[in-house]
Amino acid sequence: MIPPVTSRTLFFVLVATFVLASCARQEAPLRLHSLAYKQVNIEAMQQAFADESNLDIVPDAATEGMEPLDALLSDHADLTIIENSTPFHSGVRTVIPLLRSALHLLVREDLDLARKEAMGESVTVFVANNSHAGRTFVELAVARTGLLFDRVEMVDTLQPGETDALVYVGPINPNRTPWYLPGYRLASLAEADPATAEFLREGISLLVPQLQAMTIPARTYTLPGNERPLQSLAVETLLVARRDASEEQIYQLTRVLIEQKAHFAALEPDVFSWVTEHFDKEQLSFPLHAGARRYLERDEPSLLERYAESVNLLVYLFILLLTGVVAAMRWRAQRKKDRVDTFYARVLTLRRQDNQPATDRLRTLDDLEEEAYRLLIAEKLAADESFRIFADLVKTTREELKSAD
Repeated sequence: MIPPVTSRTLFFVLVATFVLASCARQEAPLRLHSLAYKQVNIEAMQQAFADESNLDIVPDAATEGMEPLDALLSDHADLTIIENSTPFHSGVRTVIPLLRSALHLLVREDLDLARKEAMGESVTVFVANNSHAGRTFVELAVARTGLLFDRVEMVDTLQPGETDALVYVGPINPNRTPWYLPGYRLASLAEADPATAEFLREGISLLVPQLQAMTIPARTYTLPGNERPLQSLAVETLLVARRDASEEQIYQLTRVLIEQKAHFAALEPDVFSWVTEHFDKEQLSFPLHAGARRYLERDEPSLLERYAESVNLLVYLFILLLTGVVAAMRWRAQRKKDRVDTFYARVLTLRRQDNQPATDRLRTLDDLEEEAYRLLIAEKLAADESFRIFADLVKTTREELKSAD
């Protein structure tokens, strides 16, 4: 059996060291999906976590042998890592992309495809660690191109020397290759015919956008087959948490992974060199956890700051509009006042016309009063103090004219 993926064992060990450095907390500890963490020396990592975090994270032995996603969804674990090609599940949230994994294809050096085809035998393929990206690659390659012809059987147990091909998805680390088996060689996807090679390079990425074409440079590994460049596929490996995991704890976990990247990358460059807070959130199979989002957006401007210029423009336009409305109201009020003033003048003129009979002037006064009230109803005069003064003036004038008569 191939040892567990290096990135998984390393990450679980690193997070497990939080337990040694943690202070007492009232929150329940985050439960970590357990994958062979005892096989890795943790002393080199311990101090960095002790200095930077008081997280309480415990590997849960009950998850031993469980698939990472199953452990998360069944509430047996709070944290695990999975490939970004894994289908969406509503109870899972991303903490951060942890590393970039590459597809490594190993085939037996003595594999005779022509003989197997003639004998009607199946080509057996073992996908290490039951990788979702690895199984997806094999299924698409067989279904769309007939690669390794149609009789392909994915086996659950690796039998060195008998299993025809092995697919390992993990970080590129020339110094650690526990997945390699003597008698096998690294194969390039470009070894297929041109149409098949183009599909493997471009077509799979269209069908599964999380799987992107990449090339492993020649002599990256001192292994058979890598004397030349290897066309391959890459997928991001995500650190994920349960959706309802503590927001504060996930915030602290994200902070330590990012702020201590330089220290961790010096110890394990194949894993932590990829950690960054600048990544495309739209390409994640699982949305960000609230705690991770809070840390990643800590320096982003607030909603008001982001739209400050627009808000300023709106305020300016509002003030401008308000000023215009006030000016228009004042202008209208002044027009109404000016109209009342003309009625004052006409009444006063009427009072001075002594050469006319009082009866005629009373009739004219009635007409003026009726005209004024008609304008008042039409809102061309204001029912304010000015109009009250006009009404009093008309009343006084009428009494004087009746006395004169």
